[in-house]
Amino acid sequence: MADGFQGFEIVRRGYDRAQVDAYLTRLAAGTASEAPPPFDIVRRGYDRAQVDARVAQLLDRGTGR
Repeated sequence: MADGFQGFEIVRRGYDRAQVDAYLTRLAAGTASEAPPPFDIVRRGYDRAQVDARVAQLLDRGTGR
């Protein structure tokens, strides 16, 4: 899928894509806070479960848990 930061599915109601992309960019650069911000729920957003799982995976990897 060309549309999307990490290949997340686009669903009817999901997380705001721009917010998720910006947070994941900061997380990858090491400049994001530990906890993700509360993403807005919008039409044609990223699948929430996929984003939550990816964020958890990245945070676990960053803290060595």
